[in-house]
Amino acid sequence: MAEREPGTRLRLLGDAAAEFKIDCNIPIRRYFRSGQEMIKMAEVYHNEGSLEAAYILYMKYMTLFVEKLKAHRDFSQVLPAEKKRVKGVVKDVMGKTEVLKLTLKSRFEEEHKVWLKEEQVRRWEEQREQARRDEEMKEAGRRKMEEVASIERDRQVALWHQAQLDKEDRENRGVGPPAGVGEIQDYTPSRGADRVVYDPSKYSDTASAPSQANEGLPSYDSVVGPSVSPPPSYDRATPSYDRAAKPAPNITALSISHPTPSTSTPTPAFDRSAKPIISAPTGLRTVMVPGDLSEAFLAVAKSNSDRGVETLGTLGGHLANNKFIVSHLLIPRQEGKSDSCTMEGLEDVWDVHDKENIIFLGWVHTHPAYSVFLSSVDMHNQYEWQHMLPEALAIVCSIKDGVVGNLRLTPAGMSEVGGCSLTNFHPHSKEPPLWEEASHVEVNWSQKVVLKDLR
Repeated sequence: MAEREPGTRLRLLGDAAAEFKIDCNIPIRRYFRSGQEMIKMAEVYHNEGSLEAAYILYMKYMTLFVEKLKAHRDFSQVLPAEKKRVKGVVKDVMGKTEVLKLTLKSRFEEEHKVWLKEEQVRRWEEQREQARRDEEMKEAGRRKMEEVASIERDRQVALWHQAQLDKEDRENRGVGPPAGVGEIQDYTPSRGADRVVYDPSKYSDTASAPSQANEGLPSYDSVVGPSVSPPPSYDRATPSYDRAAKPAPNITALSISHPTPSTSTPTPAFDRSAKPIISAPTGLRTVMVPGDLSEAFLAVAKSNSDRGVETLGTLGGHLANNKFIVSHLLIPRQEGKSDSCTMEGLEDVWDVHDKENIIFLGWVHTHPAYSVFLSSVDMHNQYEWQHMLPEALAIVCSIKDGVVGNLRLTPAGMSEVGGCSLTNFHPHSKEPPLWEEASHVEVNWSQKVVLKDLR
């Protein structure tokens, strides 16, 4: 991001803060509550030094209460005292946001300056590397031309030697005039009177003795002999190669047909007990769940579960180091049935959240006679929480199967359920899946949950 202009980076942060829509089907009091939790999270980010995240949440709060929430159909029903309180918070947040904006702008400018210097060095090194490659190509071309020229010189020398051999051969056979003794003359075609006229009467089918001009030359037998003679020696020493020094091939490592691996070669060991880590979906922060959460909740719900009645609870916690830590399990006043459970004491839950300084992170409920899944009623409940906090969990405990699932709506589920105005139990699409197992959940077995039964 440092390559971007500071103004552009600030504008992108503002755009990220404005990327949400108001759903009039969600009670407006949920938005007011969500706004309070935005402030809590922004303060955590600010204290931890995550200024960009804090800036986005502060901007999101102002966008929500200054601009977007006024479009909610129930905005006119909000009490004047609540509106006045929010107006004061907005003013305070605006001041914090301005200070953050100046701080971020200064930091972005410094980062951009550093990036420009690094980019200048990178380009200089890139140009130097390109120049080096160009020089190497030129040098390779020069060596290639020298090699071609050397080959051509060798070819010319070979042609000259061949011409001399041909000349000597013709002189030996009496075809041309002999060269001077001890003298090698350049071969040029004879012209005019110097040319020897071919006379068939002077030649016979039988070999003739060498002419007097060839006296002193070695005979054919003395040169070749009846058997192969050793090669002549040269003044220039030729390199000798000791073939006995060649290393013997490794029969185990090399084979002509099918190579066989050496039994002494160690094979890589894999720990099959190590489970691969599943990375969380892009944009979702990890939710840490206490190891005894399910056990504590099932113990509280046992009396209802024995009667085939559902029980629900809410999950509260806090933000730390960009992770959500579930710390509280609250059991509110509720009305349970065999296939559903309705919360009646949500305000009691908010009171505890304010006292404990925690935020809402999800909910948990039992299925005494069903497996782990989200019914249409469950999906609509989850939609309201996940719309406010994408990381919100829906934990389902199947009493029948003895299985616990950490669930959430898929993007398709958020889209379909968000556009559905039906209530109670009703059909929804099967494909694509509307809910899934959450992959951003981790269990902290050393942590104990704080249980508060508010019934």
